[in-house]
Amino acid sequence: MNIDVDLSPITALIIDDSRYARSFIKTALQSFGIKTILEAGDGPAGLEILGQQPVHLVIVDHDMSPMDGIDFTRFVRAGDMVACDDVAIIMMSAESATEVVFQARGAGVNEFLVKPMSTDSLFRRLRNALVNPKAFVRTASFKGPDRRLLSRPPPGVAERRVAPPLVKPLPLVVPIGAAQPARPAAAPHAPVVQAPKPAQERTGRKKFHAGQVIFNEGDPGDMAYVVESGKVTIFKTVNGQKVTLGQIGANGVFGEMALIDNEPRMASAMAAEETTCLVIPMAALKSQIGKTPDLVILVLETLLYDIRKMGRELGQVRATLEKKRAGK
Repeated sequence: MNIDVDLSPITALIIDDSRYARSFIKTALQSFGIKTILEAGDGPAGLEILGQQPVHLVIVDHDMSPMDGIDFTRFVRAGDMVACDDVAIIMMSAESATEVVFQARGAGVNEFLVKPMSTDSLFRRLRNALVNPKAFVRTASFKGPDRRLLSRPPPGVAERRVAPPLVKPLPLVVPIGAAQPARPAAAPHAPVVQAPKPAQERTGRKKFHAGQVIFNEGDPGDMAYVVESGKVTIFKTVNGQKVTLGQIGANGVFGEMALIDNEPRMASAMAAEETTCLVIPMAALKSQIGKTPDLVILVLETLLYDIRKMGRELGQVRATLEKKRAGK
């Protein structure tokens, strides 16, 4: 393997729920000359890192929970939770089926790497993504590197494109000894560089100590929460008394009702123990929900669960009241 590029300026992010896999990839990247290597154990943690600091390269696993590599890539390309929506993404997967590769390409990955992989194959994909970046497409239906392998039209078909070709971005690194390419002039339809998202529109992670109130009944409903660890108690205050409505455990979602009606909080939330939550601003969630079908399903499942639970509890309360009336 001939390492012919200086990768020392590159900041790489490894996202994999396997500590062993992260260690293997980190060792490989260090052998390539990359000095700044960040790690995340899941997709939400990776999004948080991307929202906080510049990253040039992301290596993400396909099969993860609670957010797989496909959804992670869609969140990044949407640009609602991170500023660097055009970061180079290499996806690793033990699945080599055509539909998986097409899903990854449709989500916006730059390169796809099948496990088990060698350091040589990893370097080739990494080098290609950084030295030969593809034009970045920004349309209503797709955002990501150009998915076409060839720039010419299909055989026997005349050129149908009327817009100027997309400007190919400059490489992040160049082979040692090669001339630095000149920056091309911007085309009339060159993509517009997006400004970083305001902090209040980015997802983040927050820790709450036991007994800490997360939000109160009547507060504005501008955030949704996903419990990563710990427990959250949902309660109402009735005639000065605290009435517990339920508890939310790991992977549970709460605070999502505001997504539907934009009304104030119907109940209060408090950490029952040391708790870590993924905090998702409503602006980002609403923007992303139309782009990620799995997120729509998750929100609907959560709402249906809450409605059914409320119906069961109301039925129990009604039965108790009827028994008391009959006893009188």
